[in-house]
Formats: sequence, structure tokens, C-alpha cells
Amino acid sequence: MRKTVVLFFALSVFLVSAVFAQETLRERIRERVKTSVQKKTERLYGIGDPEFSLQHEGLSRIYKVHLPPNYDSKKAYPVVIYIHGGGGDMRAAYIDGLDKAADKLDFILVAPQGTGKLKLGHLRGVWNGGKWETGECCGFADDVGFISKMIDELKAKYNVDSKMIYATGISNGGLMTNRIGCELSDKIAAIAPVAGAAVESSCNPGRPMPVMDIHGTLDPANPSDGSEPRGIFAKDSNSPFAMPYKRMTPYKVADAWRNIDKCSAKQTVTYEKGGAKCVSYNECAEGSEVVLCIVEGMGHTYPGGAQYLTEKIVGPVSRDISFNQIWEFFKKHPKQ
Repeated sequence: MRKTVVLFFALSVFLVSAVFAQETLRERIRERVKTSVQKKTERLYGIGDPEFSLQHEGLSRIYKVHLPPNYDSKKAYPVVIYIHGGGGDMRAAYIDGLDKAADKLDFILVAPQGTGKLKLGHLRGVWNGGKWETGECCGFADDVGFISKMIDELKAKYNVDSKMIYATGISNGGLMTNRIGCELSDKIAAIAPVAGAAVESSCNPGRPMPVMDIHGTLDPANPSDGSEPRGIFAKDSNSPFAMPYKRMTPYKVADAWRNIDKCSAKQTVTYEKGGAKCVSYNECAEGSEVVLCIVEGMGHTYPGGAQYLTEKIVGPVSRDISFNQIWEFFKKHPKQ
């Protein structure tokens, strides 16, 4: 009888220990999965990167900074400003992989945020991209002043190469990229707007501005053929993405910059891969350059970036061109 009790007790202890060990293992697995997901989320949205706030024109404006992994305060670094599209926020820079590009190419990434309303916990930001002959967009904030002040703060916080501060952005962010190219030529070395709708009529930079303009042929928001926007971007769609202004075609945008930079009509194909073809006008004032890249089959998306909405809504991403080509253009054009 005593042996039976002892055996039963031992078996009970074993079973309890086994159950406890199993629960412990499950808990460890859950924690590992949770940690892995958290790290991926932090990596994707830059949660671990410093976020700064500055006051400008009565508004609290924010921006996020991503430093390359081996950042050395004794070394001066190039800077790339990524300007998100309309309805987006700072996360777009990470979603489109610019943080990974910064790690690989050794530059400081800066992601400013536009103004707008919070919806579902995230800002739906826009940028005041200025006015042109057939329209204006969007909002009334002094975004040029904000970005100028942000650059000054960045120089005070980090070791920045003032001759290599560049800007890129998509859609409303591409429009804003064009505007700061016009108005902040004393600070911005070169720009690369993607799917930008226009250039300000009053554009008069203090020096010729090197520009790489990129546009997809399947862009439903800013159609490359000058037709009306389609889908959620159409005027009668009742969508928050419908903007009632007339866009300039990418060819007119490039022509506007060619006139501003006093370029000749001579053009050279400088990049060609798959559906992507870039034509350069490099006989411009003071060694400037205007490059127009038309990408067959690319939608309202960032080159080599993320398919942030379905192809049916925004068109496909192109892998025939990426930020690597933008970076090569930037490197050619430090501020003199």
C-alpha cells in the first residue's frame, strides 16, 4: 500500500512538473514571438528612432531621424529627407525601406510629418505644395518654414554634410519636394520627386536645382498622359484622396525644371532597365541636371518601395528602378 502511495505521489509530481514545463515552454515561445513581432514592428516603423518636436507658426511639428548603424559623430554625413504622400505620415519612409537604404548607403534619413487629422490613431497628413497655373495643393501650413527649421535643428544635433542634403517624396510629398527645391535651394542640394503633380509657377531658386523626376505610366492619381485621375483619386469618388486640381504631366514638370535650370534640349539616356527609362538633360546652368524617368507599368508607388495598397487601387510597384538610382543621382550633385 505504501509503495502504491509513493508511486502515485511520484507520478503526480512528474505530471505536474511536465505540465508546468510545457506551460513554461509555451510561455517562452509566446514571449519569443511577441519579441520578434515587436522588433519587426519597431524596425518597420522606426519606433526605436528618435522623434523630435519643434514649434513653428503656432504648431507643434514633428520629425523622425534614422541614423546609420555605425554613425560616428566625428564624420559628416549626407542627409536624405523623405516626404510622405498625402494621407500618410512619417511611417511611409520606413514602409518604403528608406531606413534600410540609409543603413546600406551610410546617410542620415529624416522623415518629417505633415499636418492633418488623426484617424484610427494615425495622422492623415498633407503638405502645402504651393500654387501653379491650374491649381494648388494642399493646406495652408508653412511647411517650407518648418522643413527649413528642421534642417537647422538637424545640423545642431548631428554631424551633417551641408553640401549633401537631399529631398525625395511621393505624390503630395513629391509636390512638396518640388516646392522646397524652389524655395530652399540654399539648403537642399538636389531633389527627386516621385509622381509630383506640379511645380510652383513662382519657382525661382537661388541657384539651378538638380532634379530627378520619376513617374509611372499606370499612375491612377497623376496619370502620365494628362488624363483625369481614376478610382479613389477621381473628383467624383467622394474619397479623401480626391483632389480637385489640374495636374501637370511629368513631361511638363520636367520642362518647367529645364527652363528654370536653363538646360538645352539635348537629351541622353542615362538609365534603362525593363520598363524604366531615364533621360537626362545635363547641359544646364552651373553643372545642374534634369532627369526624367518614365517607368512603364509602375503605379502611384515609390520606386522599389512597398505595395502599400492593392495594385487595383494604386497600381503596381516597379523593381526596375529603386532608391539606388536616386542615390546615384544625388551623389553626382552636392551643393557647390
